[in-house]
Amino acid sequence: MTPLQILIKSLKIFFIFIFGSFFLFLFLIVLTSSLISRSINRPPNYLIETVFNSVKNNPYESKDKINFLILGLDKRDDALEKTSTTDTVIFASLNLKTFKLNLISTPRDLWFYEKEVKINGLYPLSLESGQDKFDFLKSNFEKLYNQPIDHVVVLTTDNLISFVNLIGGVDLNLENGFTDNQYPNQAYIDNPSPSIPIYKTISFPSGLVHLDQSNITEFVRSRKSADTAAAGGTDIGRIERQQLLIEAILNKIKSGELINNKDQLKNLYFFWNNEISKTLSDIDALQIAFALNENISKISLNKIEIPIGINAKDGIIYHPLKSINKQWVYITSDDKYQAFQQFVSDQIK
Repeated sequence: MTPLQILIKSLKIFFIFIFGSFFLFLFLIVLTSSLISRSINRPPNYLIETVFNSVKNNPYESKDKINFLILGLDKRDDALEKTSTTDTVIFASLNLKTFKLNLISTPRDLWFYEKEVKINGLYPLSLESGQDKFDFLKSNFEKLYNQPIDHVVVLTTDNLISFVNLIGGVDLNLENGFTDNQYPNQAYIDNPSPSIPIYKTISFPSGLVHLDQSNITEFVRSRKSADTAAAGGTDIGRIERQQLLIEAILNKIKSGELINNKDQLKNLYFFWNNEISKTLSDIDALQIAFALNENISKISLNKIEIPIGINAKDGIIYHPLKSINKQWVYITSDDKYQAFQQFVSDQIK
């Protein structure tokens, strides 16, 4: 065999090896994608198509921020209360340059002039509006905050219990412990009877607190432990505890503990996909993850308090001397929300 023939034969073997390896690699990717897709009850090509569509046109790569509206739906239809209001209202802005997640928890009693309701009443209005509920919520809360809202997530109390259960609970440090003697008694709600107390006493000591499905609802719902937020009472005290919980959940996600458990990840995906009411698709979630890249571990939480005053001059919001429509409310210092909107804009830069 001549040197030229040897060279040609070597080149053939080389290219066969290269192309063979490439197609083997491609086959393994397709096979893995198919197995993962099937494991989450999706078509075989779902994962590949989702990743491809996420990469080819990612709108978040050109954005500085991603804004979310997070609503906590406390739906009640029992002997003590009938309501479908969202008593938790959070405007969350993820800064893609500083990797800061800015949380502005907005009191549920803030008055929304245009619809003449408290902001916790916008969700039930969205169900009656004839519009898509998410379009209704986006457009009205954008008027309040004067910020674009990219996505809306609505969580129920049951969702919160299930989520905390799935991740094995969370630990947080509670600076001020509290005792609430007027917490609704679930036994009475399940079986209203004169022999069963309407309320029960719950208590959380200061220091390290472990939250799981047994106590998470009481922790985030309680608001009658005291007359001041500093002592853990009122809606403002409840807001502060909810922010503590979000911080604890974020820290657990950043720790990587959840990623290392495949079964837990799959269960979390099913929970997110089947149980949570949201505008975020799988493609949206992947695009946000790609925009963050390895910086997800750098995300820090910035818990922002809205200044509450006794009048329009010393607070962004305040409680007026007279009720509005016979309701106890907070109002902004002007009915166009200008000072409030400027505060929001300044805080999320």
